[in-house]
Parts: sequence; structure tokens; C-alpha cells
Amino acid sequence: MLADKEKNEVVQTILNSKIFRDSPVYQNLLTYLVKSTLAKNIPKEITIAIDVFGKDAEFNLNKDSTVRYHIHMLRSKLENYYKDEGRKDKVRLVIPKGHYVIEFLDHNDRLSEIYRWIISTLIRWEAIVIIILLCTNLFLIFRLVVINRRSVAQHSSYFIDPQDEIWGPFFKNDFPVSIIIGDDFLLDEYCPEFKRYRQIRDWNIDSKNDLYDFKANYPQANLWTSEITNIPFGGVDNLMDLLPIVYQFQKDVSLDMSSKLSLDKIRNHNIIYIGEFKNLRVLDKMIYKLPLRYQYQPDERLFILNELGDTVKSFYRIEAPYEQKDKYNVDYSLLIKIPGFSKENFLFIVGFGYSGRIERTKMLSDSEARKTFIKTIKKTHTDIPEYYIALFEVKSIERTGFTNEMKYFQEIDPEFFDK
Repeated sequence: MLADKEKNEVVQTILNSKIFRDSPVYQNLLTYLVKSTLAKNIPKEITIAIDVFGKDAEFNLNKDSTVRYHIHMLRSKLENYYKDEGRKDKVRLVIPKGHYVIEFLDHNDRLSEIYRWIISTLIRWEAIVIIILLCTNLFLIFRLVVINRRSVAQHSSYFIDPQDEIWGPFFKNDFPVSIIIGDDFLLDEYCPEFKRYRQIRDWNIDSKNDLYDFKANYPQANLWTSEITNIPFGGVDNLMDLLPIVYQFQKDVSLDMSSKLSLDKIRNHNIIYIGEFKNLRVLDKMIYKLPLRYQYQPDERLFILNELGDTVKSFYRIEAPYEQKDKYNVDYSLLIKIPGFSKENFLFIVGFGYSGRIERTKMLSDSEARKTFIKTIKKTHTDIPEYYIALFEVKSIERTGFTNEMKYFQEIDPEFFDK
């Protein structure tokens, strides 16, 4: 754990680097964010606009992207610094996407090195991938045979014991249920080459703020927010896993998209969120109160924090290039249960990609998988805590997961929203 003095020394080294020493604007911005972080006083966008860029109280963040643009450029400068002068730095500064806080990370994280070694090994030795694929196919054939033999016993009914240790406590308050899908952000584009309008999906643009940042860098882009959004891959499978269970406990069920959601809309409702971190939108305010953080750039990584806000564990997602065949991926997904505003229960099935999300809803809908989950928790806890964070690692080839291991579990204080 770094002391504040050591953190300031790390920052001073960056400020004196060639990429920062001639950029007073970014020196001031980085210094401001670090001071705010160390003081545990995370600023808002309007606060940065006033304190750093001299904006007045009439500053309109919907029309002026000054702060978001400079934060984007600050991330780029830090990334370039670590590619050059700072490539051997043991501690690295990261500004998580969508937040104005500085994370101090140990770049020599042993787990990350192991994952990088796995990637390089798979790239060099295609035979390993072939062996994995062969084993995976044999496993799937075996599983298919077993499922066919047990289909009547296992799938003729989705009956859940009302005393089920996972589902029973979630529905005990009898609130109506709102299932929220983290829908993908779509864009409309005019293409001069084809002389027509198209609807597109850009994986790096997931909000209006992302679009403002993009257009600040590429003002010639003919892009604007689409009126419709997209249900992510596997979303229908997730619903098919959970809806029979939800309806068994509660008939008053609604379905919403995170892009259309407001916090007022979920009051007096139990909610189940299914989706990626970047599609949480307004629900991200709840996740950010938990002792965890996530980032998408420069790599996709999940951080577990201690009570002081320091990183104690980090988990690095491995995602094969889009064009690669037979992709080997390591995904992380979270099952989070937290209290609502007034005795509601909130359940989050959230992660970086679809494989982890699909495995979570499968686990929740399968009695044997739930028993395994419960047994794993009870190795360290007498009973299943009322509220908790459970982190799972899912290794997969293409869209088929072949390992599903719980890597971290933490009980959550029922009063954490009031602290």
C-alpha cells in the first residue's frame, strides 16, 4: 500500500516528464485530480470545469465537453508516457472510464503477467488451441448426452424451493420486480460513399458523453445518437434462464432498458440488472459505492479496493482480437446483491463480456450449480450473507465457457448506502 508521500513522488515524476512538462493545462488537471483523490473528495464534472478551466456557475455540461475532452486527452498522455519514459514504472496512474478519480496501480501485478504469458503462448503454439478445442468439443458432447438423459427430470419444471438460500431472501419483501437489460448504444451515420444513412455500433462509444468526446477529436464525423438501442448478445438467453424463476415468486414483473432508466423508476421495486459495466448508466452510481472499480482503457481490468480505497486485487480480462478464429477469452463477471433505498433488493449480473454474463444466469437457474455456489461460500461463511459481491472467472473458446470458478467473495454491510 503506497503512502500519500510516495504517491505524490510518483505524480511528480510524471509531471517532470517530457510529455507533461510543456503542457501546463494537463499538469494542472492531473495535479487537481490527484489532490482530490488523496483528499477522498472526488470532484464532479462541473467542479473541474470551474476550478481547473475557469468556467462560471452557468457552465452547461450537456453543451460544453471541455472537461470530458481534456480528461480523454489526459488518459492518452498517460498512456503515451507509459509507452515511453514510464514503461519501467512500478506504479501506474489510471483514470477509470467515466470517473474523475486517480487509481495507483502496481504494474508488476503477477496475475497480469501470467495472463500475458498465456496469450503469447497460445499465439505461438496453435497446437495448444487445437487441443483445448478438441477437449472442449468432447466435453460438450458428453454434456449433451447427459442433458438428454436428464431432460425430463431437470427441465420439465423450474420449481424453486421458497427456502432456496439464493432466491428465497431476494423475494421475501414481496416488491414487484424490474428486470433491466444493459442495452447497447447505437449511432446513426450518413455515409457519403454510399449516399445513404446507416445505423452502426461503435464499441468505444457507449454514451452521449463518449460521442461528445469522439466528435471533439473528429468533428467531421457524421454521427448522432440513434433513437433506438440494441439488446446485447445473449440477452434473450439470460431472460429465458431467469423469467420462469422470477414469475414463480412474483407475478408483477416489468422489463426495462438501462438507457431509459431513472433512479426514481426503480424505487419500491426489486431489480435485476443483466449487462456489461459500460451499459450500467444511471445504475453505475450504485456500483461506484461498492469497493470495486473497473476500466476499459488501456485494458479491461477489474479492481477490488480496501477500506482506504487502495487496490488489493486486480483481474485482467483477456479478449482475443475480433478477427481471430476460435477465440480464447478470459472473462470476469460479478453477482452482486445489495440493499435498495427502502428495503428493496438489487441484484446485478454484470461484467465485461457476454460469456461471463451467460454463465451467471445459467448458474442462477440451475439447482446443482446453485448448490455448488452455496457450498463454496460456506467454506468461509456459516450462512449465506444477505448482501455480497461474488466474482467469477470464465474461460471460453468463442462463446462456449469451459471453466467457471469463483475467485473472490465479500460480504456487504446492509447499511452501506447510509454510510
